[in-house]
Amino acid sequence: LDGAIDAVPLGGLVGDDIFLVPERVTRLTSRIHKWVSLRRTPPSERRLALMLYGFPPGVGATGTAALLNVPQSLEQLLAALQEAGYDLGPLPQGSQALAGLGEALLQALKAQEEPRTVSKGAAGVKALGAGPAAPWGVTPAAAEISPSQLRSMLTFPPNWGPTEWGPIPYLPDEGVLVRRMEAQWGSLNAYRGINSTMAGSLLVPGLQLGKLWVGVQPLLGLEGDPMRLLFERDLTPHPQYAAAYKWLQEVYGADALIHFGMHGTVEWLPGSPLGNTGLSWSDVLLGPLPNVYLYAANNPSESIIAK
Repeated sequence: LDGAIDAVPLGGLVGDDIFLVPERVTRLTSRIHKWVSLRRTPPSERRLALMLYGFPPGVGATGTAALLNVPQSLEQLLAALQEAGYDLGPLPQGSQALAGLGEALLQALKAQEEPRTVSKGAAGVKALGAGPAAPWGVTPAAAEISPSQLRSMLTFPPNWGPTEWGPIPYLPDEGVLVRRMEAQWGSLNAYRGINSTMAGSLLVPGLQLGKLWVGVQPLLGLEGDPMRLLFERDLTPHPQYAAAYKWLQEVYGADALIHFGMHGTVEWLPGSPLGNTGLSWSDVLLGPLPNVYLYAANNPSESIIAK
């Protein structure tokens, strides 16, 4: 893995023969296409998404990361993106002019977690505004994903068969991911759990700075049981976790995703520990997105898993 930026296993041994898995080849080529497209797109036209962390949940950890001053690092990153020509809206130029913005962004994002705001959905987030970040021209940005939308986002093409899945013991049906999710969390239509609104949609809150969306990674487990998914490998991410990542891909249209600091949780989702398959939740939710992961260099054991 030394030097690799996006490792995708393409196949393996079946008996004495080496087989490619066509679905994995498709994933690799889709990511290559996105990386090339990112390079060819002028910085001012690139749509970015930046994911902060709030782990463990319920203890005021929003906007923290190991060995990283998140507020000041955010300001430095924003200044560097400005200098490189990215569209960050009406932000003032230069790192000195951005002093205090990092902490203001974190406070605005924390306010979006308030249960009454969540229950009102995107309208509640819009009414809340950007709070202390508003003077920099930051605006609230939230989306709602309906159960039917999420079901469609997680459904494989109905015509997929041996040609796509390759030599595996069984052929997954098109709704296998939805079926597994509903087995753990109940019917999507009836779900009223993490970040679900009164109307039953799934809320993806965040803030917008020009063509940069900033949000908080959804909870991995549940308040009081934040490590649940790490030790119950048959579980799936909850519906809002999946909705957030699929929204970034398919609705917001991010050209690249930045995970800000060590460490997030998407690489710890249930799946294959020896290389992702099309049924691994990390791969399903990141899809073809270029994933830029700011990570501490002194943690090789966990960084290998992330890579």
